[in-house]
Amino acid sequence: MFKAALLDFDNTILGTEKGNFKAFHDAMHDFYGHGLRVDDFLHFSGSSWLDIFRYITNKYGKITAEELNVRFIERKAEFFAHHGVVVADGFRELMEKPILRAIVTGSSRAEIEIFSHIVDFSAFDTIVTNDDIVNGKPHPEPYLLALQRLNIEASKSFAVEDSKMGITSARSAGVFTYFLRQFADEDHTSIADRAVDSMREIIF
Repeated sequence: MFKAALLDFDNTILGTEKGNFKAFHDAMHDFYGHGLRVDDFLHFSGSSWLDIFRYITNKYGKITAEELNVRFIERKAEFFAHHGVVVADGFRELMEKPILRAIVTGSSRAEIEIFSHIVDFSAFDTIVTNDDIVNGKPHPEPYLLALQRLNIEASKSFAVEDSKMGITSARSAGVFTYFLRQFADEDHTSIADRAVDSMREIIF
């Protein structure tokens, strides 16, 4: 049935959320002397990093979103160099299947390349990052661009996501969407086409 797998990156391919939060917290401390505040969390979960950087710098001033982005990537690289990262259960096996493969992420290319020693990016037929789009998730643009690059219909593809915004983006593009529970902090089963605890459960 499916001929293409479209995978989110953070908290889908790799369990990065705790490290992402720590890196962002440290980057904000470097510039502002404090981390995320309670009202900031509403703009954090599921949003693209660029949107988060813009929100923070518009709110607190002092630096540009680009400067915060650079510091965040530096802090993120430091964190994962010391602590390592968990690869999603079943990811390696999924990558061995004879289908088209894409990464569709709200992160930048520079950010995901921190993990180039763990994930073989050359094994993907296309990679859509925040650098490639105007409208990030939950807009369907990231997935529509991936489908266009793969030259494949949405009905022949499936997505794997961990967040509400990611699931909304993929389904709005007409892609059958799995909610991966492995790294997720919230249960989004009700808005996905199907929920799985591991990529091993994806059958096609």
